[in-house]
Amino acid sequence: MIFTGVKPILAGFILGAVLGAAGLNLAAGRHLDEAELKIRILQSQLEDRTEQLANMQKSMADLEKKLAARQKLVVNDIDVHVKYKNEYEQLEIETAVKKLLKNLMAKEVKTLDPILVTNIVDQRIIETGKHKYHLTVKETLVSEKIIMYVEAKEIKEQVL
Repeated sequence: MIFTGVKPILAGFILGAVLGAAGLNLAAGRHLDEAELKIRILQSQLEDRTEQLANMQKSMADLEKKLAARQKLVVNDIDVHVKYKNEYEQLEIETAVKKLLKNLMAKEVKTLDPILVTNIVDQRIIETGKHKYHLTVKETLVSEKIIMYVEAKEIKEQVL
């Protein structure tokens, strides 16, 4: 008999707990659904951005290759070292050799043959003022800067 008055209270309590749990489930479920939707949207955006990044990296690599192909090494300086006893005449010989090589300025390095560049000066006879010199090229380096080492010997003219 004591239980008869407790049954409606217990039933009300259980019904309240079930209804409260159902309400909480609906509220939390809606929140979870919204969170899941946001996660899916963000995952989709991440995939899009990842694809864009991959495409941009590929484009950048292609552009770098094209840029590297465009950049050509050209001759921008000529350095001549002449071995001769008199410094003043040595300077005149260096100037004369540079004049022989001046047409190589701004030429693309890969188009220049080092042997042909050497042959421009090697075994050549040049005149500077009152003297003639026989030139022999010892070494040649062809790059952005042409470096040439030349030995000069004065030619004594024989009077007949």
